[in-house]
Amino acid sequence: MVISIDFCGTQRSITRTDKIDISLFNRARVADVLNLLRNMYPDLPLNEKTVTATVNLEISSMDRVLEANDKVSFLPHIGGG
Repeated sequence: MVISIDFCGTQRSITRTDKIDISLFNRARVADVLNLLRNMYPDLPLNEKTVTATVNLEISSMDRVLEANDKVSFLPHIGGG
């Protein structure tokens, strides 16, 4: 199955793209995508404690099973004061 991964902000600078499509095994989870991205782009600051995962623009858990054509993003936490 193929899914899309959208990159935002600093992620675009590091990956030099705003989106990639990747093939995954059936029953892959969001956490599998995160691990794959860590291997593909070791300079990306992707830690499941410091990003919010979204699937098809909705906040998702790392355990969510993905389906073909899903769109995944890992949004950095925003802080301020």
